[in-house]
Amino acid sequence: MPETPSHLPPRRRAGTFHLVFLTYSVICSGAYGLEEMVSSSGPGLSVLMMVLLPVVWSIPLCLACAELAARFPMEGGYYRWARLAFGDFVGYQAGWLVGLANLATNAAFAVLFANYLRWFYPGLGPTGGYLAALAVVWGTTLLNILGIRLVGTTAVILTGVIFLPFLFMAIGGLMQWQYNPLTPFIPPGATLPSALGQGLMIALWLYSGYEKLTPNAGEIENPSRAFPIALACALPMVIGSYIVPAVVGLAACDDWSHWGEAHFAVLSTLIGGRWLGALMTFGGLVSNACILMVTTLGSSRLPMVMAEDRLFPAAFGRTGRRYGTPVLSLVTGAVLLSALCRARFVTLAGFFSMVQVLAYVLIYASLWRLRDRPTEAGATGERPFTIPLGRAGLMLMMAPGVLIALWVVAQRFWNGGVLDLKVMVLDLAVLASGPATYLVFRRSGAASPPPA
Repeated sequence: MPETPSHLPPRRRAGTFHLVFLTYSVICSGAYGLEEMVSSSGPGLSVLMMVLLPVVWSIPLCLACAELAARFPMEGGYYRWARLAFGDFVGYQAGWLVGLANLATNAAFAVLFANYLRWFYPGLGPTGGYLAALAVVWGTTLLNILGIRLVGTTAVILTGVIFLPFLFMAIGGLMQWQYNPLTPFIPPGATLPSALGQGLMIALWLYSGYEKLTPNAGEIENPSRAFPIALACALPMVIGSYIVPAVVGLAACDDWSHWGEAHFAVLSTLIGGRWLGALMTFGGLVSNACILMVTTLGSSRLPMVMAEDRLFPAAFGRTGRRYGTPVLSLVTGAVLLSALCRARFVTLAGFFSMVQVLAYVLIYASLWRLRDRPTEAGATGERPFTIPLGRAGLMLMMAPGVLIALWVVAQRFWNGGVLDLKVMVLDLAVLASGPATYLVFRRSGAASPPPA
């Protein structure tokens, strides 16, 4: 399968500089969202997870996505990698799984947006919070309709806004350092397995998203070069964005058991006063809007590309004449998000982790299968990025991620050591929706031949 030609003129594509900030925004966009991990797992264990998880989870996934994006820079990203490796059915499952995960995480960002808004409007009730979530969903959808270059420029500007309150909080917190940020290691009375189980789901959610923009390869200038550079730059930004605020906040304020949704606003107020709390809250609103905007950018291209491969309704393959964006896909996603925004953040994050880890196993399997295939970028004379490991090294690199994926699925089904039949039935029904919709769409129009 040759590199997918872009449907956009060069002036409307995003460059490597834009992609760095788009990648950072889609993964992290500030430390917002990690607060519940601290109160659930304890300060010491939470910081340890934030340090170790990038080594066993983030870096291997970054390397896998970087190699696949460099060697096979095709629009559709992880979906087309899986399809190239295993054919229509498995490729469709990869696209469907990540599509479901994106819906869950996008709804979580909209819910977090409403939670931070309550700092300014404490009387904002459930209806008001839901309307606020709807406003950010449809606002970011409109920005996406206007094209990737505008989204990329907006992400660069908003990232600067997001960094400011954490910078001020870090400086103030360092000046007020008075507690050990690693004690207690786990909550008093908790066991290590229970503390680990409660926080790891959130940690995985925080450190996921490296593949989300690969479906946009056709809208990026020189994607085989841009994606490895963007991932290499964004990963240390992400790690620092989580570890520094968490450690400083714990060192300055001995209130770890009260950490919960939107707690960075409380910490900032304690450290720097109400002005810093207001700035941090504004940053939280900007962060969740930014990450929702960029995640929508990636997820909306999946139905478009799958429709081009005749594995999805043809109407989703059409793009707007003026901006070249998949309007129907964007609007349909916004409608579905509008319904999901009534769910709780923890519920959405837990569901996302379960579905996302299965999609990552498929990405690893695609890398393993495609390792010896001729490269797309190499056909043009370039030497695309390749992980400097042989088969044995590749297996060792991927093993922790696969084991974590199995653990996440087991934790979903065996909640607290007891089989949760309700969650199991619901999750299996969601997973079964992939094969079911594949059969429906395939019967409605013959799929194209598997890529050679």
